[in-house]
Amino acid sequence: MTAISAQIPLAWAAEKPTHAVRILQVYSIALMVFPSDYVVRAIGADGYAAALVSYAMLALWFAGTLLGHHDALARRYPVRVTLAGMWAVTIASYVLMHRTSLTSEQLLSADRWLMQLAGMSGVLLVAAEGLRTLEDVRRVLRVLTWGGAFCGIVAALQFEARVDLTKYLKLPGFSFNSIDSVNAAIVQRGSLNRAFGTGTDAIELGVSAGMLLALAVYLLMYDTGRARWKRVIPVLCIGLSVGAAVSRSGVIAVAASLGVLVVSLPPNRRLKGLATVPLALGVTLIAAPGLIGTLASFFLAGDSDPSVAHRTNNYPYVEQLVRQAPWLGQGPNTYIPIELHVLDNQYLTTAIGFGLLGAAALAFYLACPVFVALAARRRAIDPELRDLCAALAGASLAAVLCAATFDGFSFPMFFNLQALIAGLAGAVWMMAHQDQNAMNTYQSGES
Repeated sequence: MTAISAQIPLAWAAEKPTHAVRILQVYSIALMVFPSDYVVRAIGADGYAAALVSYAMLALWFAGTLLGHHDALARRYPVRVTLAGMWAVTIASYVLMHRTSLTSEQLLSADRWLMQLAGMSGVLLVAAEGLRTLEDVRRVLRVLTWGGAFCGIVAALQFEARVDLTKYLKLPGFSFNSIDSVNAAIVQRGSLNRAFGTGTDAIELGVSAGMLLALAVYLLMYDTGRARWKRVIPVLCIGLSVGAAVSRSGVIAVAASLGVLVVSLPPNRRLKGLATVPLALGVTLIAAPGLIGTLASFFLAGDSDPSVAHRTNNYPYVEQLVRQAPWLGQGPNTYIPIELHVLDNQYLTTAIGFGLLGAAALAFYLACPVFVALAARRRAIDPELRDLCAALAGASLAAVLCAATFDGFSFPMFFNLQALIAGLAGAVWMMAHQDQNAMNTYQSGES
């Protein structure tokens, strides 16, 4: 078995990065380094750097398919089915919404959702169908995690010194978008500063960093062709982001992503992973006194916490709105929260705008990468591919859980990162299939 698993990765070896790798690397930098509240004014709120790259990816995918340079049907994977489901519900809800009863702001929001879904589609399709080898994935994850590390450094300065570097990260031709920037401010929670890094909100930062952490740990274990410090720094800086966000959702994301990865590791590595937990807690106590106590108090507060009570008190309000248009909702992304009814739950927000069918499609879209990555792990022969599948499953599970703790699709860093992870889940699904085929061929030759 060892000989087989050693031969398969060599057969996959890539001599140089493909076009898909290059554009996904550019996308990763745009996503993690350049704030989404700087936009091209002519395009509007969806004209931030990462979105522009994602639109280009979708256009290139379509062009390659139509011109015969890419056969989309040659590579089949379940995640694409969930994306098609999102498109089907979106189009049905968009066509059937009562435009006369909606405000101009709501109609504009529905149009923006179409752009948002188009960008997510470009990322998912290019990642799933353009990354063919483990080295392709590693090349993308290196840039993505170093972008996350940069975001962590920005967040650490915000947390410790209230110094905000994001105002210096504007690209030429971009301008400040005041609508999406309303939350981009260093605020306090308890006695601590809540950082947002290069995101638009502290919760978004915490959840995104929690999703990235498992992927950074995967590179730490397997990207041994690089110096150790180049693998350790992203793990440490992304971990800083989670603490600097002072967010329960961020803690949930870390627990989910690393939990799945650690449980899936071989026993010796699992013990090493568990042994780092008290070390990480000790470093946190020294570096950020009061952080663990503050977060613990938020978890222990339960329904007495105002933010939790606010969420649960909105359930009757959501039920009332859903009953008005139960199946396809009032229109995609047309729920505009007001101060008393900020839902902080993407599933509830989707149920209002897209109906119950839309909420089901969303749950399917978010959860599918978890099961796809775990299924790929079971089929994979190569140990590295198995652990990559586990890391992707953990990151995807974090997205599933945290979508119930904040309205994630209102935050560009979260939904764009989730789309990339979903695409990577599709890629490893096909790699595992190739792995299994190589195993079967090898066994047939032996017999």
